Amino acid sequence: MSTRSQHRAVLLLLLWAGLAQAGEECTVAVISGAATIDGRPLLWKNRDSSTRENSARFFRGPRYDFIGVINSGDTTQVWMGMNTAGFALMNSESMDQDGDSADTEGYFMKQALGRCARIEDLDDLLRQTALAGRGTRANFGCIDAYGGAAFFEAGNFRHTRFTPQDSGLIPSGVLVRANFSMTGRGDEAYGGWRYHRARNLLARRLAAGRIDLSFMLERVVRDLVSDELDPNPLPFPGAMDGAPEGFIHTQNTINRHRTVAGAIFQGVKPGEDPALATMWLLLGEPVVAVALPLWPASGEVPEAFAGAGGSRLNLDFSRIRARLYPDKDFPEYLDTSRLARGRRPWQTLRRELEEEVLRKTAAAMSEWRRKRPRGSAMAELQEKLLRRVQRAL
Repeated sequence: MSTRSQHRAVLLLLLWAGLAQAGEECTVAVISGAATIDGRPLLWKNRDSSTRENSARFFRGPRYDFIGVINSGDTTQVWMGMNTAGFALMNSESMDQDGDSADTEGYFMKQALGRCARIEDLDDLLRQTALAGRGTRANFGCIDAYGGAAFFEAGNFRHTRFTPQDSGLIPSGVLVRANFSMTGRGDEAYGGWRYHRARNLLARRLAAGRIDLSFMLERVVRDLVSDELDPNPLPFPGAMDGAPEGFIHTQNTINRHRTVAGAIFQGVKPGEDPALATMWLLLGEPVVAVALPLWPASGEVPEAFAGAGGSRLNLDFSRIRARLYPDKDFPEYLDTSRLARGRRPWQTLRRELEEEVLRKTAAAMSEWRRKRPRGSAMAELQEKLLRRVQRAL
């Protein structure tokens, strides 16, 4: 499909935004190393789901071990993850793809993370699984340790590959998806506003320079602008839809009331050690959660991410979330006063904690790029940063 045809399809989809009801939605992006400050690719997913309890688990794969985000208690499916080869994978639902079977994306991604090291490996797996009918209707985004970055729009029997050079942005380097495909039929498509908003945020950043991890975490992953309202700067001083003052509707925002987790996968440059590929996980609604690093090369995930009864960290963030959505008559409305006002507002504390985590991680990564770390050193830093955040909650 040509860039002009892609843009025409998007314009139609923006008109349909919000008309369809869905169960498992996401906002996602693939960003090539050419578009980032440090030359390392980024892969982003905000996971929107009816399942609020999420955990991170370490899996032993047939070829590669990996860390995956799961619905707590269900290890049969993975909803985003990264493996020891530096390959990262995620998805967004796209029910306008071909076929009448869906909802196997989690099983497929678990299989792929255990087997794939390169973008081409995923392409091959998609071809193999299409022979019998794959049961997927999704956009799969991925990056690898060899400079690869792509989206695969995949129905039951076919798939189409897009690279960040296909984005239509000047300069190129970014692909965004919500819950539709450029190769889809157009029916059952939704998420047009989220696509539009995320694409514009990234395009403006590219026009001014390059994209980095901090920008993604603070300006994109947690964005609260909807098609109805720009509430910034917070707290919002007005009222909307009869809700109490300061409450905003987070149904059609990038950070949604349905966003249960977020992740940014930070890859490596070609020739760098794949062990340094990093998974930045927000194990809760992003405006609530603090991003923490995980490394598949560490060989483990801290217990608080993955306990047998669920994630204690996810539960901690859920308790904070409950304070920010306090009105049962307006369950989809975030109280921006509780988020951004007070003697020590959560927004300020969260930002301070995350900046500390980013700073300490950057220092360790600088050392590790000079000398490959032991897995135990990575595991130790994971645990140390987690404990620092937990003490502040």
